[in-house]
Amino acid sequence: MTSPAMTAPLPGSINKPIHLMGAVELAASVANGTLSPVHIAEAFLERIAKYDGDIGCWAYLDPIAIRAEAKDLADEAAAGNLRGPLHGVPVGLKDIFDVKGMPTRANSKTTDDVPAITDSAVARRLREAGALIFGKTTTVEFAGKGDPAATRNPWNLEHTPGGSSTGSGAAVGARMVPVAIGTQTAGSNLRPASYNGVSGYKATFGRIPGTGCIALSWGMDHPGLIAYSIEDCALVLSALAGRDETDHNSLDEPAPPPTVSPVEAPRIGIVRDFFFEKSEPEMVAAIEQLAKDYEANGATVVEVELPSLFAAHAAAHKIILNPEANIVHTKRYERRKDDFSAKHLSSFEAFSLVPATYYLQAQRIRRGLRDQLLPIFESVDVLLMPIAPGGAPKGLDTTGDASLLTPWSFVGFPAAAISAGVSDAGMPMGAQIVGAPLEDHKVLSVAAWAEQINGLLPPPPNYP
Repeated sequence: MTSPAMTAPLPGSINKPIHLMGAVELAASVANGTLSPVHIAEAFLERIAKYDGDIGCWAYLDPIAIRAEAKDLADEAAAGNLRGPLHGVPVGLKDIFDVKGMPTRANSKTTDDVPAITDSAVARRLREAGALIFGKTTTVEFAGKGDPAATRNPWNLEHTPGGSSTGSGAAVGARMVPVAIGTQTAGSNLRPASYNGVSGYKATFGRIPGTGCIALSWGMDHPGLIAYSIEDCALVLSALAGRDETDHNSLDEPAPPPTVSPVEAPRIGIVRDFFFEKSEPEMVAAIEQLAKDYEANGATVVEVELPSLFAAHAAAHKIILNPEANIVHTKRYERRKDDFSAKHLSSFEAFSLVPATYYLQAQRIRRGLRDQLLPIFESVDVLLMPIAPGGAPKGLDTTGDASLLTPWSFVGFPAAAISAGVSDAGMPMGAQIVGAPLEDHKVLSVAAWAEQINGLLPPPPNYP
């Protein structure tokens, strides 16, 4: 059966294929009547039908329900009734977020297929903004220590797409959906964005509510965004951020603006310590080139030294994350121990032995490091460094190295993922732009400015 996207005439004209249009373009096209949510849905469903058999991004997808919702959104748009700034924009959610009517499996044998009866805070806000929720994207078991999802990188099917927001990164990278929601507790959102050649954003801890999402570490979990561009991330963040009374970590701060502001002469601090030491030579060269390009376009670039407590961040992060993950899954462990993956089970049992005094000391380190880092932002607007040591590594038994992202998840600072080019092996590489807490709009604005200089990567060569 030929899809409507191939047979129905478009109402108006567009200058590019629908699947290459980002959230900002799609939302504007729906608002001005150029595109219908029905045409948008069919275009992305066609991509999924054609390519997901190769890549495996989706844990749950119901085309019939998608088409029905798209028709409702189209009727509302035709009547001039837009729900919000994302009306008709397809979005995928990592399969740890509850979406009413869809199961939350979290890639675990300990869960079941019973549909959720309520939306998570993120799903609810997406619906209120008019987004078309396509379905659930794959994840590492419980977004933690389990086996990687059976998902491949669209740039090279022999390479990891990253994790734990595995399907979210690959789905956006393969242009199966323009926006996907992930999470990051160490490096699980920005790394998949980078590995799949697209943009990403991790807001200040607490800016996006996490209610209705299976926790990994309640004190460090960040719902995150993966999209075609930083401009798209800014639009989606504006719909998701803001106080939610059901989440005790939720900050009493208004959402940032939906558009990024023009930036002139940003002050950028390049961080070579630790980050360059752990990176491959071609990644180091790529970041150094970006710094030169930014200077040539009016930025001031200075080297920034890390504070003394930075050396303890990785150990303290583990001592907080793993005991909290154990507490989250204690009842599930008692009922269905034998259904956990071996990796998840071994981690659970090992970290159940961490003394409370270690956990409390790790929290002291976290607060101390945050206090030591804040003065850096008195002399620079943002920090620049690699996202990962290189492009996505070969092999599907790994999700890559999260160590260059962990520091900013640990302290809860906002961070963006932008392109740093393509490796000699043909895999995308990424840079991260990091800012001070609550300076999300500044981080997005500088990242968007940098992204204009860097340029955006095209779709993967085999999935144009």
